[in-house]
Amino acid sequence: MKFNKIVGFGDSFMWGDELLDPALIDHPHAHPVLVENTVYRESQCFLGQLGRHYGVPTENFGLPGGSLQSTIWTYLWWVEHESVPLDQCLVLVALTDANRHSFYEVDHVCYANDPPWNRFVHSAWVHSGKATIQQAWEDMVKKHMALTDCPESHDLNYRQAVLFFHGQRENHRGLLQFNTLQPVTVINKSTVLWPDQCLQTQFKYLPHRQHLLAPMGHPNIQGHEWIASRLIPEIDRVTMIE
Repeated sequence: MKFNKIVGFGDSFMWGDELLDPALIDHPHAHPVLVENTVYRESQCFLGQLGRHYGVPTENFGLPGGSLQSTIWTYLWWVEHESVPLDQCLVLVALTDANRHSFYEVDHVCYANDPPWNRFVHSAWVHSGKATIQQAWEDMVKKHMALTDCPESHDLNYRQAVLFFHGQRENHRGLLQFNTLQPVTVINKSTVLWPDQCLQTQFKYLPHRQHLLAPMGHPNIQGHEWIASRLIPEIDRVTMIE
């Protein structure tokens, strides 16, 4: 059965971090977040490559520094606003580190091109001292981490996300989940690809990994091609079953 759209959710791997249009290298503020870089980034990341392979449009809801919570919240926003029937959409979920957290802040904007569904303060950016995070949020997030962070919380966070998305499979022609960073536990569900592995570790053991990764450790264009090549047979398998 053929799907008419591919939609992706997740973290910086899904978003396409470190993919910068060569034409923008000399830009005074050269960075993947530039509005001028959006078309290049979204077309060269594995989601865009999958769209070209299957001849369907894609929509990328990845968030650099995103958490499992923001992935779920963004998915729910998309469900309420999507014009294509949900059962005609293939959904790909890139599961990130379970120790990340996100907090909703209705007025929070990091960049001029931030979409309306991205109003999250991510713990990953609070830890890095990002200038767009207000002091009150920084203090709150640090206290939240100090008072609640523990392996049991990470395990719960991961299980909630995996089981939530597994429960959404009846709404779509196909739904697949895969880990970008090492999972805290192994959950064997039909929607979860490589449940005991993550993309980061898979890259680590490739003999030619230096040709697939950008300087900060995200996949480059060739790395995204490799991810797409791994997903295509899994997508074909799921859609044939459907």
